[in-house]
Amino acid sequence: MPSSQGIKIHMRNYCIVVPTIREKCITDFLEKWKFECTVILIEDNPEKTFKIKKDSRIQHYSWEDIDRTFGKKSWIISRRDSAIRSFGFYLAYKQNFDYIFTLDDDCYPIDGVDFFTDHINNLEQFPKWTESCIGYRTRGIPYKNLGTLDNVKLSAGLWEGVPDLDAIQTLSNQNIKLPENTRIIPKGQYYPLCGMNMCFKRDLTPLMWFPLMGEGSPYRRFDDIWCGIISKKIMDHLDINVTVGKPFIFHSRASDVFKNLEKETPGVIENEKFWQIIDSIKIQGSNILECMADIGKKLKNIEIDYYKKIGMAIINWVSFFE
Repeated sequence: MPSSQGIKIHMRNYCIVVPTIREKCITDFLEKWKFECTVILIEDNPEKTFKIKKDSRIQHYSWEDIDRTFGKKSWIISRRDSAIRSFGFYLAYKQNFDYIFTLDDDCYPIDGVDFFTDHINNLEQFPKWTESCIGYRTRGIPYKNLGTLDNVKLSAGLWEGVPDLDAIQTLSNQNIKLPENTRIIPKGQYYPLCGMNMCFKRDLTPLMWFPLMGEGSPYRRFDDIWCGIISKKIMDHLDINVTVGKPFIFHSRASDVFKNLEKETPGVIENEKFWQIIDSIKIQGSNILECMADIGKKLKNIEIDYYKKIGMAIINWVSFFE
């Protein structure tokens, strides 16, 4: 687990990105969190349809801001899907925040959990040692110095309340037990990234493009999953680490499980192929931008319309960071 000593953070070092379409939901969300940092709110509508209470820390954007920022390339940002949060990541990058957080608007704080500090401690102070038997201080673990693992750039948190299961598992009433320990995902392994509770370092932003979903796409609700597959492929190549576990948030889920089932079905089928396609790509780049461009070039040469489109989208996305 991360060091208990912790590190101090300043409100101007980090921000949080939240996609929403629900005025009441986002109002309740902001009230419960009482953020002391910048909030980049991305409303998934052609223009702003509601007003947020006046607060200099809250930035409120909509499609018109995406179109104004990216012009003819604005199609690379999803509409009618939580993948629209990628625009918020770009804005946070341009504003030079060191740490970029994201939550869904139906996720709430848990008493006693220091959400921001815990995520940043995962990135900055994750120990080199771990137990051989999870949950027990097994023989041989140093007492004085566990070391610090270098190059951790993404911290994925988990959820109390409604877990992040697909609709099939939700309808089968499957329960999960949250792990006590945060862990590093081993090099060479993939994992399902959940976009509703995570934090990453600024320089990782070019990897945090969520593939096209929703309007104009055959797929929905796999944006964070497929971002996780692409980013992990590149992170492994560049020896960058990702943690999964704490901090937890409380997820209440505002969406309808039966509608989610309908939305997810095409993606569930394609997901069986998607990860293998990404896994088979040979990356040549020596930095994040070069590696992301490698992925884009390979995908745009696949003779399937969706892959061609996201390949071109990745190439265009990367151009905004160059």
